[in-house]
Amino acid sequence: MKRVEQVTKDNRTYQGYEINGTILEIIISNDEVASLLQEFDPNDFNSPDIVTCRALARLILDALNSEQ
Repeated sequence: MKRVEQVTKDNRTYQGYEINGTILEIIISNDEVASLLQEFDPNDFNSPDIVTCRALARLILDALNSEQ
């Protein structure tokens, strides 16, 4: 199971740059983390598969949209 727990706005300094941005706290079950990492090959540009990429992208975009 994946879900966004919290979305907050904040100003942070990162590597000398001030960033006015959004922080997403995402909770992913340990079983799903293990499954996602098992399917992921950091040396393969096409990894993970498109279905997994789309599901993760939608989770993030839905969370960002909830703050509008």
